[in-house]
Order: sequence, then structure tokens, then C-alpha cells
Amino acid sequence: MTVRLWVARTVSAGLLAAAVATPLAAVATAAPTPAPGAPGAAAPSAPSTSAARAAYDQWYANRAPRLKATRATVEFTKNPQWNWAGIGPVIDAEQNAIATELRTLPGTINRAASHPRLANALRAYQARLTEYSRALNADRAARGTERATWTRSNPAYDRVTDASNALHAICRTL
Repeated sequence: MTVRLWVARTVSAGLLAAAVATPLAAVATAAPTPAPGAPGAAAPSAPSTSAARAAYDQWYANRAPRLKATRATVEFTKNPQWNWAGIGPVIDAEQNAIATELRTLPGTINRAASHPRLANALRAYQARLTEYSRALNADRAARGTERATWTRSNPAYDRVTDASNALHAICRTL
């Protein structure tokens, strides 16, 4: 046997062994699948908690920029000298953040489809956020006439907060 032939056979055998061993290693380390009806076996209709958790994490991450913009608007109004002309850019930023979050929600809801309670809570949150956006626009249109403006807080935002808290409560059980 020549050196060239020996090297070719050794390399071929090594590649073959690596190709065969890789899938086998994954099978050997995989957790066993319990038999249907066995203790610890999930019911076929049980919601997927990993998909639900991923959907919650996605919602949480997509909500962060809007929440930051909303907090900036709230902070602006805490100054007793604030006026409608000054808050305009802050409200614009918040409306842009709301629009961005609303565009991400359908995908998040689809991702949560395997967990009906979470998907329904996300739909409720989406409706409350849309309602808040409209209320914010209506308040802005009033421009300090004290008609259609809120004195301390926006009731529509309170409903967004309630919907958000409901999502957090569901996800604590995941």
C-alpha cells in the first residue's frame, strides 16, 4: 500500500465516521419521548409553552421602544410649564413608536397561536393600544382647548396598562 492510498483511505474513513457519528450523537443526547398517556406526557392539545414564551419575549422586546416614548410624554407633562407647542415632537415620537409596535403585533399574535389565552390577551392589548393611539390623536387635535383633553391621565392608556398587566400575569404561568 502506498502512502497516497493509505492517506485517501484514512481520510475517507474519518469523513464517513464523522458523518455517521454526528446524527447518532444527537440521538444519544436527546431526551426520551414519553409514551402517550404516561406520566409527564403532554396532552396533544396542550399549549406549547416554549412557543408562548417566545411570543411573550417578542412582545416584550417590541413594546420597549413604545414604552420608552410613552414615558417621555408622561415626563414632559410633569413640568407645570409644559405647552402644546412643546409637546408636539414628543407626541410625534410616541405615535411613531405606537405605529411600529402595532405593525409587529400580528406576527407576535401568530406566533402565540398555539397558546389561545396568550393570543387572545395579545389581541386585547392590540385593540387597547389602537384605542390609545386614537385618544392621543383626539387629545392633540383639541390643542389645549380643555375640550376632549384629560386632566391627569388618559383613560385609554389606563386600559393599555391593564391589558399589559394581563399579559404579564399569563406569562408568569409559562
